[in-house]
Amino acid sequence: MTMSTWKTEPDSGEWNSASNWTPSGVPTDSAEFGRSSQTAVGFSATSDARVEAIEFSEDAPAYTFTLGPGATPALTIAGAGVSNRSGKLQSFIVASTSSGFNNPQLQFLNSASAGGDDIYYCAGPESEPGYGGGVICFHDNANAGSAVFKVWTGSGAPPAHNTVGGEVAFCDSSSADNARFTIYGSLGADGDTFGNVVFHDSATAANACFTNVGGTVSGGDGGNTQFYGNSTAAYGVYNNWGGTHAKANGGDVAFDATATGGQGRFHNFAAPVAGAYGGVTSFNNNPPHMNNQGASAGNGTYINYGARVGEQGGGGHLEFSARYGSPTAASATIVNYGSAIAGKSSAGHTIFSINLPTDYFPTAGNATIWNHPATAEGTAAGFTEFSVYGAGSAGSDVPTAGDAVLFNLGGYTGKAAGGYTVFSGVSSAGNATLIAYGGSNGGYGGKISFYDEASGGTARVQLLGNGELDIGNHKGGLTIGELDLCGGVLSIQLGSEATGLSVSGSLSINSSQVEFSFWKQEGGGFAFDTPYTLLSNANLASFSAEQFCGNSLDGVEPTFAIVGNELQVTFRSYN
Repeated sequence: MTMSTWKTEPDSGEWNSASNWTPSGVPTDSAEFGRSSQTAVGFSATSDARVEAIEFSEDAPAYTFTLGPGATPALTIAGAGVSNRSGKLQSFIVASTSSGFNNPQLQFLNSASAGGDDIYYCAGPESEPGYGGGVICFHDNANAGSAVFKVWTGSGAPPAHNTVGGEVAFCDSSSADNARFTIYGSLGADGDTFGNVVFHDSATAANACFTNVGGTVSGGDGGNTQFYGNSTAAYGVYNNWGGTHAKANGGDVAFDATATGGQGRFHNFAAPVAGAYGGVTSFNNNPPHMNNQGASAGNGTYINYGARVGEQGGGGHLEFSARYGSPTAASATIVNYGSAIAGKSSAGHTIFSINLPTDYFPTAGNATIWNHPATAEGTAAGFTEFSVYGAGSAGSDVPTAGDAVLFNLGGYTGKAAGGYTVFSGVSSAGNATLIAYGGSNGGYGGKISFYDEASGGTARVQLLGNGELDIGNHKGGLTIGELDLCGGVLSIQLGSEATGLSVSGSLSINSSQVEFSFWKQEGGGFAFDTPYTLLSNANLASFSAEQFCGNSLDGVEPTFAIVGNELQVTFRSYN
């Protein structure tokens, strides 16, 4: 390999000038940098330089390479990549305006590496008041090494929406390796232009670390890391911080097409200021349309934090929105923490939803989901929600809990709300296992709620302590697969549309008494001296009516009776 050495006294700081190199001529194999009076190196506007390797020797000072706008990549590194023996930080600044990953100013090909943690790369605008940003692209089997990257955008509004913010793109089978990325959001009124790290094709995030900084302006987006095609988050670590200005979005990781969360670890943090949104990880919220396929959470761990002491904004969250595909939580572990303030959205939460009309639907797959309680009385608990919005028919393709296991933990301080799971619209509990634990120290139990026309499917429900199953707002009766009562509270509305529970499979009662919480709507058709069916099961006759209790209505105590396969309650107006 021919070695070209940057002169100790070059004529200028331009890479493309032959007179700046020994031997004379722009390098095509290896470019070495040692001691020099010129450490600010730039590229001509028409540069299409290509080398196999860039090496910094032991006596090299700190260099800064600036790559500006151009019709072709100003520099392509296509061999061993970048190596640094100097002990000094070497910097590559890509300051430009690009239309996307096909318009890079710096690219790595073949198996080239971006180098170690003493190599710094910055992709952004030509100036902070400017717009858009430059692009660094990895192709083939190239990798980011353990280098450090900053990705950002300017505050100016771009003239057209095909302009991107600063971007680092991984294509083909390239890898982020062990690199570290800090990614910033919108700085101006154009919320669609932000710093972005993007994975295409079969690229992998490997073991890299990504910090997506929350938005800093109203309507602005946070920094983004995005996965398309068959790319994978692999074993990466992702920190999505909340917005720091009212109506600013949080940092974001997005999975689209058939990309997967791999074994990644995702931290979605709450926003520190009121009115701002928390960090988010989303699935199939962006094009392209995927027919019957979708992105997968893989075996990743997703932690959604509620607002902590001193924080006032929205909680970290996870969204399976199914706008452009049918995503699955697969075998993920999902944790939703409660909040230190009031307001549902301030808690950590996970949403499985569709907006009708659509052919797509999300599923919780085989995930394990933990909904944690509120931190104190009057604050918000962590939750998981299955929802259907809009008008039209969803058919059988609805948000479903699949075969997931959802743990809803009880509060551990006086009157603190327990974590909860909600099914609304025509969503389904599928074949999931739904567990509501009792609270301690005066805390309320975890809760499982069914609203509207949601289906219980063949789900197994287990209640412990004062854990609650709430079907009072369901339209008519609800059927589930199994019910295991180790204590628990069943909340039911009585009236012309009584919300009884039918258990198609096994019914198990492992407590001295099962408690019902009764309520009636104004004008809801409730009548005294009328039997209401609360529970039906083929094995109900093996139990005793004395095992059930409930609250009074208008001062009248309930009377329970088992009639065939039904448990009935009557509020008698006479003695």
